[in-house]
Amino acid sequence: LLIPILGSLIILPMSSCTIESQNKMKKIALTTSLINFFISLFIWYQFDSSQTQYQFVVTSLLENQPALGGNFCNLNFGIDGISLYFVLLTTFVTPVALLSNYSNITKNLKLFLISFLLLETLQICAFVSLDLLLFYIFFESVLPILFIVIVIFGHGNDRIRSAFLFFLYTLAGSLPMLLCILMIYSYIGSTDFQIISLYSISLDSQKIIWLS
Repeated sequence: LLIPILGSLIILPMSSCTIESQNKMKKIALTTSLINFFISLFIWYQFDSSQTQYQFVVTSLLENQPALGGNFCNLNFGIDGISLYFVLLTTFVTPVALLSNYSNITKNLKLFLISFLLLETLQICAFVSLDLLLFYIFFESVLPILFIVIVIFGHGNDRIRSAFLFFLYTLAGSLPMLLCILMIYSYIGSTDFQIISLYSISLDSQKIIWLS
């Protein structure tokens, strides 16, 4: 999670006035994304598919602090058999996307590279989050960055309209998911995946949640 952020922080103060500095920024962004990909391959290799529990769990020091929300939102991260492949896909697509635009982007190059590295971080955070509310926050945090990428780096005269439609439709479509998360919290008193898995919800409520 921290590697793309570190790459972004290295790129941020760099100048993009010369071709040499632009190439250096591209190499830094590509290198950090490739390191992340190889780390995800190592996690895939170490992953034990015979276990049903979450693996590589990282528990936050903020957990169970009543002043910070108690069990309402826990900064816990882990991987299961589904999120593992989403992480692999994310870390694979990011360097491919950077390579496919390696020589196309010249204006606002720094913004482009940092945007993609932040997108990678937020997507991975969404996939490995063990809290429904955190998943929603990370998922929605991707939208403003994608909006900027489409508006600035998109092609055609309709890119602004396309960006607005993408943002509005995705945001509107995810609002029922937020209501679903609040409904689960009202039933169980927590949005932690590990706690939710221990409870049973009525069939009618499950149908409403599934539709959301």
